[in-house]
Amino acid sequence: MSGVGYQVYSKSGNGAIRVVVSSAKEALAKANELAESGNEILIRDLAGRVLDMATIVELAACE
Repeated sequence: MSGVGYQVYSKSGNGAIRVVVSSAKEALAKANELAESGNEILIRDLAGRVLDMATIVELAACE
């Protein structure tokens, strides 16, 4: 899955933010940044598979 790109989502009330990044490290950094606001975070690869935080941490460590 490494290098395929990732979508990081943050939901807050009626609004949402979606950021597309090219690496697991960037996805992890953006997820951590968005999580500081206390909002729900969801990470998907560009194929649409939802990745849990442990998986994205592992992928980022391998990059």
